[in-house]
Amino acid sequence: MKDFYCVKNNTWCIDTGRTLIGVYRLNDSDVIMLDSGSAMGGTETKKLMEVIGGAQLNVRAVIATHGHLDHIGNNDLLKDLFNCDIYMYGAEAYMCRDMESLRMQHSLSPYGAIKSALECMMGEVDEYISPEADSVDICGKTFGILHTPGHSMSHIAIVTPDNIGMLGDALMTENEIVKTKIPYASNFAVDFASKRRLLSLNCDRYIISHRGVRSGWELEREVEANINYLKERADVVLSYIDEGMCFDDIAAAVITCMNIKIGNRYIFGDIHAMIMPYVQYLEETGKIEGRYEDGYIRYSVVENHEG
Repeated sequence: MKDFYCVKNNTWCIDTGRTLIGVYRLNDSDVIMLDSGSAMGGTETKKLMEVIGGAQLNVRAVIATHGHLDHIGNNDLLKDLFNCDIYMYGAEAYMCRDMESLRMQHSLSPYGAIKSALECMMGEVDEYISPEADSVDICGKTFGILHTPGHSMSHIAIVTPDNIGMLGDALMTENEIVKTKIPYASNFAVDFASKRRLLSLNCDRYIISHRGVRSGWELEREVEANINYLKERADVVLSYIDEGMCFDDIAAAVITCMNIKIGNRYIFGDIHAMIMPYVQYLEETGKIEGRYEDGYIRYSVVENHEG
């Protein structure tokens, strides 16, 4: 089955066509999933279920790298089908357990515009991974945990008993990140530190959700390529900033000049939130400065800034 392949020993990978989902095989049938993919649109769910059915897998547990839609979207489906346990870490685990918490974290769009997406993120969590944990025992096997906030506030990387790292969205492969007009990090400084912290894992291979499997010697190149591309994209955002722009002006310029397609309010909310960390990074690195003026924060480009 070309969409389900061995990475090393008992650590396997499902290729949904959009993301890679890690699988640890306890035996021929029982497995622990590392993420569950997106339920929106149904294509990833279909591929996931084709692989699970074709390989006759029995899902015993799911460990989530983080609480984003495309990584936990099928948690509830797998729980309903297999009565598996869901493991998550941090604030995102608590956020995803009820609709009220999710709604408070997504306030830019009216509820009706985002209800279906939030429903895919909401689900029961059985085991909350503690902040102090550097490992978690599941079904008699020990999985390493590395805290890698930056892409999201509670992101973790997971190391299987075969010493294979599941990196989730802590990193993208170089060939994938350069396809994105505005790759996302919720905070650049924290994200860069977490990306470099990945090098401490010393795993044999790494599963990167978007999208590839890399050997240990390739990881440093991927880390620096990610960081450099984010910096380059920030400089592109900088080039759109004129004197006195407020954030909404900057966001509109980025969306227009980069020709980012906005199909609905939900997508606009996502893109709007993705641009904000770029503006924060530019100010933190001294390339722009903000000032309060008549109800707005307005920005100016700093001439002769370093870097």
